[in-house]
Amino acid sequence: DPGSRRAPTDLNVLVDKVLGLIGHQARYAQSRLERRPDPELPDVVGNEGQLRQLFLGLASNALDAMEGRGTLVVSTRRRNAREIEIVFADEGPGIPDHLLPRIFDPFFTTKPPGQGTGLGLAIAQGIVADHEGRIEVDTRVGAGSTFRVILPIRPGEGSRSQA
Repeated sequence: DPGSRRAPTDLNVLVDKVLGLIGHQARYAQSRLERRPDPELPDVVGNEGQLRQLFLGLASNALDAMEGRGTLVVSTRRRNAREIEIVFADEGPGIPDHLLPRIFDPFFTTKPPGQGTGLGLAIAQGIVADHEGRIEVDTRVGAGSTFRVILPIRPGEGSRSQA
């Protein structure tokens, strides 16, 4: 099953691929995509297809939130000996407090009818959980949202005991 195949993956290269794909979409032509890769980032053992889907979802969500304007900054960095993080920081409207607990619920969406399935973040969270990671969200209404994907460099190496 290719969905469960894992291999050491260079997340900087993956971010480049994803932003390259997104950069060619006409609806995001007014947006700026900024990369801040950590050149020392270690490879992460993961499923490249799933991680690509994850990054595509988070990046397009951020760009949709900014309605095609503004800058999305995607950075990577090593957090500690066991974990790295990929950060998606947008300049969109932010997420109101009362909606924040629901953003990962399946079928919850703030987009107009017909524009979003509401599955994006639920799927994203599933992929991250599958890689034994987590997603953290910082948001300020009127100032934007930051989604942090925190992944273990090697899933299954005792990270579970700290969950």
